[in-house]
Amino acid sequence: MRKPRRSRDFLEYEKVLSFKEKELILEELNTTQGDVKVALIFPKNYELASSSLAFSYVQRLLSSHPRIRCERFFFDETFSKFYSLESQTPLDEFRIWAFSVSVEEDFFNVLEILKRRGVPLFQNERESYHPIVVVGGALTYTNASVFLPIADAIYHGELEEFLEDFQEALLEEERNALLEKMSRIPAVSCPSFGKSFEKFGWVKDLSVHKPYSHFVSGFGVFSGKLLVEIGRGCIRRCNFCVFGRRFKPARFLRLEILKEVYEKVAYREWGLISATITDYPWLEELIEFLEEENLRISVSSMRLDGLKPELLKVLKKSGQQSFTIAPEAGTQRIRDVLGKDITDEQIEKALKMGRESGFERVKMYFIYGIEEETEEDLAGVKEIVEIAKRMGYVEVHLSLNPLIPKPGTGFENREMLPFEELKRRESFLREILRMKGVRVDFESLRDSVIQYTISRCNEEQARKWVRIFDKEGKEGLRKRVFEEGRKVSC
Repeated sequence: MRKPRRSRDFLEYEKVLSFKEKELILEELNTTQGDVKVALIFPKNYELASSSLAFSYVQRLLSSHPRIRCERFFFDETFSKFYSLESQTPLDEFRIWAFSVSVEEDFFNVLEILKRRGVPLFQNERESYHPIVVVGGALTYTNASVFLPIADAIYHGELEEFLEDFQEALLEEERNALLEKMSRIPAVSCPSFGKSFEKFGWVKDLSVHKPYSHFVSGFGVFSGKLLVEIGRGCIRRCNFCVFGRRFKPARFLRLEILKEVYEKVAYREWGLISATITDYPWLEELIEFLEEENLRISVSSMRLDGLKPELLKVLKKSGQQSFTIAPEAGTQRIRDVLGKDITDEQIEKALKMGRESGFERVKMYFIYGIEEETEEDLAGVKEIVEIAKRMGYVEVHLSLNPLIPKPGTGFENREMLPFEELKRRESFLREILRMKGVRVDFESLRDSVIQYTISRCNEEQARKWVRIFDKEGKEGLRKRVFEEGRKVSC
């Protein structure tokens, strides 16, 4: 790829290249051959994109077809041209734009990318020469209605289930022929054909394609780690989570398959991805394998009632300075409302186990803003922190997030608490948690209201928002969505 001449484009080109140069490629993919060029776009910054297994795994799945050349793109506020990570090829040279959306706010950046490249925002206004916009990812499990006016096709669920059909559709050269073929896939919504999806893509066996990344990035929360998905779905039924309710049963990658991955890539630092590693059916054998091979690991999540000293030992040996648990609420009463079946005794036991394993730092996740919650329940968060401090933890890091009732969860018929009430509860928590050695992070209430509002929108509402975006831009639309959500929750 020839370097761009304009200074602004050159700076963008160099920024993309700098991220690429810090990637360690463990498995070469078909990204230089193939006549069907697919842009896989993660509508967030590179640090977040590289922390997502979907960013590399979907690329590996699509590239398994000899004719498909799939390259990765990410979003940056300074970008206008958008260059691929693999070859620094401009986005405009790709006929198919596949967006991987994971959270509601990705909606804004999808619109922003389309507008910056001069692509009509509404799918029914595009001509044959415009790129074909496909949307998939975690957000399609809950409510993908916000993308119906924008996307030419939406793939709902797991790509592996209909991978061959999806790849074959991408091979069609003519726009309508491609979308017509796409519309035959049960997991696809195709608005121009008036077709909604019939069932989610959902695979029973994770071992067929082995979900792991083919490169290691020097950025993100899993910096320097090979991402390996050992479990998908969840065996729990927490009321605030969609995956434990909509996708049963949970599926796990068998240990012998994990060993095959290790033999193939021979890389000794892993980021293990699962709803919670402590629910992995062969956890004891996994720990033995990690110790035998001297593998260094990070984990995405752990259930505190399933912690084992041996697992904490492996994490400590891997260089982790802290471990993470999720009590979710300060009292048993509210944990029961949340459907989080853990007890005060189990929380205390997990904290004690962490200290005995040599950890001096712990991070804990909590949810607040539940209708039944009182100040006494909120004060329970402080009591848990005090237990940790008495045990000798030098730093307790808290992440506190307001309850966002989502479609597909046990709370889908609830409304988010009014914005002013959430602000009051946040202020109360801030005040009582002013303690030495305690670090507190609150998720933005404004962003949370926006997330809640988008999660419940319908196609008509989405069309209105796209028109607002076209006139007022991203920040103008964010403001309007927030105001709309604030009124709903009042």
